[in-house]
Amino acid sequence: MTTLDHYDFCKPYISDNEYILWEGAPEKGLTFTSQDLVMIPFSLFWLAFALFWEFSVITSTSSLFMAIWGLPFVGVGIYLLFGRFIQSICLRDKTFYIITNKKLIIRSGSKIKLYQAEDIPPMDIHLHKNGNGTILFWQESYRRNGRRYSSYFALENIADVAGAQNAISRMEK
Repeated sequence: MTTLDHYDFCKPYISDNEYILWEGAPEKGLTFTSQDLVMIPFSLFWLAFALFWEFSVITSTSSLFMAIWGLPFVGVGIYLLFGRFIQSICLRDKTFYIITNKKLIIRSGSKIKLYQAEDIPPMDIHLHKNGNGTILFWQESYRRNGRRYSSYFALENIADVAGAQNAISRMEK
């Protein structure tokens, strides 16, 4: 599969009077975010406690039920510490971004999300130390019952941040 084949998915979603302004994909490899400053220590604590629990239960005369009870907690700890990074790397290989003059199309795995130009919230650009960047679209809204909720999406870890930002600015809103 060539690079152009990766972007063929968007053809059914582009109308006749629409054209592509920018296309890209996240850079490969492992990236750390500010959330990881909290999640990594929490993950270590969770996994250490779960392993301590399992070790204590197995070495004592506790029941088989208690040993089995702790296994999901060990699994969650392993996922929090390692699995989420592996999942992120695998999903990044299957993520592609298209910016047209009328919409933003994001393919992530088998999911395709379309955002019309007039519905896209203001962008927040985060530049990384390696020169790549993330464009974050974040919006806070209120429901009928008065509760507040947030929604966001992002073009993550892209090399051509300026090109993507320029294309978003040129969209017909």
